[in-house]
Amino acid sequence: MRSQKPTHRGPRDERGVVAARILSVARASFAAYGYAGTSLRSVGRDADVDPGLVIYYFKDKRGLLDAALVPPPGWTEAIATAAAAPMRLRGAALVRTMIDAWEAPASEEFLRSTILTAAHEPIARQRLATNFAVHILDAVSSRLDDDERLVRASLAASQIVGLAMMRYVWKVGALAAMPSDQAIALVAPAVQRYLNGKLTGLDQ
Repeated sequence: MRSQKPTHRGPRDERGVVAARILSVARASFAAYGYAGTSLRSVGRDADVDPGLVIYYFKDKRGLLDAALVPPPGWTEAIATAAAAPMRLRGAALVRTMIDAWEAPASEEFLRSTILTAAHEPIARQRLATNFAVHILDAVSSRLDDDERLVRASLAASQIVGLAMMRYVWKVGALAAMPSDQAIALVAPAVQRYLNGKLTGLDQ
């Protein structure tokens, strides 16, 4: 008599593969429908897994959102490396790091979802502000020497974030279509000026 094969509650993938697929679906759902409009059942259905697996991996919806807002491996390290580049090259390094992140599937998914989710979810907005302050502003400002370093880091970040929004989120204007190297060449000088050029208006 044949022994009966054990049943499985979800796809016979490794844990990391299943969890990554669930997170990918959850990020898209949080961005499109918000926290209230996302359910564990709908995430499980769209990820093609038993909803029980979503609970098994992430416990509840809050745990799923928390996991969806965690930066992918290497993201913060890449920012820190760019912020440590020689000053004359730092503007271009920071812009290139941002563009590389948006053009890599894993980090693009995280960045897009976090920005769009933060537009209507206070939890995501707070996490985005914290990540931005810790991983971008602190990394950039800590490498600057003068008393204006936080202002300089904020101004530089405004250029980088503006480029990301125009090119990758809204996808409007010439920035959305031009080659990456051209976008870097055009935006990096503005970022560089904010990092170590003369700032006007602070004394007014």
